Amino acid sequence: MMSIIHLIVNLLILGAYLLAQHLWWPWLPDWGIVFWVVLSLVIFVVELALIPYRYAVYQYAVYPTEVEIKKGFFWRRFSAIPIARVQNVDLQQGPLLRFQQLYRITVATGGSNHTIEALSHEQALTLKDQVMTLAREARNDQ
Repeated sequence: MMSIIHLIVNLLILGAYLLAQHLWWPWLPDWGIVFWVVLSLVIFVVELALIPYRYAVYQYAVYPTEVEIKKGFFWRRFSAIPIARVQNVDLQQGPLLRFQQLYRITVATGGSNHTIEALSHEQALTLKDQVMTLAREARNDQ
């Protein structure tokens, strides 16, 4: 999703450059346009190529007392979510995830939301049912 946002922002900047060149500053060089288009496309292609690597470092585990989420390659993040604190589990699917037939799961607690990216439909439904079942059991035990 961020790659599409970056591409749109770059196209808006390119449009502003063209407008400024045409209306106010005709002395701006034409190679600036070519440079900006090539740079935008290179960034877009690199971000698309890195998508599998971003999601390859996601790990999650569901235990009777908590959900653990590990993610990150350079900057690692580890989250342990107590099952008793889970309020809701949402499935989300934006346009890029829909294209890849993948889902994002958001585990909502009272104070924050935690996401697990790029799950297949079966994995997402299984994880949602498992976490919500454990959360209901934890609430009933208290």
